[in-house]
Amino acid sequence: MSATYFKKFMKCEADALDCLQKPRETTSTALIIGNYLHSWFQGKEPHEQFITDNKDMLFTKNGKKRADTVKCDAMIERLEKDKLFNFFYQNDQCQKEVVLSGTIAETEWKARIDCLNIEKGYFCDLKTTADLHKRYWSKEKHSWVSFIDAYNYALQMIVYKKLLQQKYHKPFNCYIFAVDKTAVPGIAAIEMPIEDMLPQLDVIRDYMPRVKAIMNGEEEPESCGICDFCKSNQPLTGFINPRQLLID
Repeated sequence: MSATYFKKFMKCEADALDCLQKPRETTSTALIIGNYLHSWFQGKEPHEQFITDNKDMLFTKNGKKRADTVKCDAMIERLEKDKLFNFFYQNDQCQKEVVLSGTIAETEWKARIDCLNIEKGYFCDLKTTADLHKRYWSKEKHSWVSFIDAYNYALQMIVYKKLLQQKYHKPFNCYIFAVDKTAVPGIAAIEMPIEDMLPQLDVIRDYMPRVKAIMNGEEEPESCGICDFCKSNQPLTGFINPRQLLID
């Protein structure tokens, strides 16, 4: 299990199961650009290899950088000139793209951490987002939330923290460095509150048995009805009231 797939199951069980059974090659522009930025901070060789592997997505036929690639270069430049980011993320003690494994809720988990400083006891995750200050409506909280809450990064971070503490037997602080895609890229250094992360462990423990049952074919997955997978596959089962089209 991974945080990515666990959150997929929380969002739509039918889509998550289909992804596991028929892995899809994701080539969305947003994902490619995000990985382009990550590869830059891994080092020269990984970045050049990423460009080679994704040249058509990053450059036009005449060899010029696409608009999204140029925008990402500006995002990289904005991060690189910030002293706090360099101190934590570009520290000589840091390891990049660290693969971890461990057990949570009687299940084997794997994770890949963007930046890890074992000696100082912290890890960093690098996030890109449309706009740092964009609001998202949360059906669960019945209020507007930030992109951090909208994408449930607290769950992802507590998984990383738990696996690190299992392996190294010491506490780790969790930091997110975020950069947005606005005309003038904005950046933020975010320390994840432990009071936001800990409840997500209960979510994992409570929901994991059902995820396992679905993966083992013991229970049928539920469809959310609104994701791309559901829109492509869900049949009409009858007539609905117009008010049912509203999504909170």
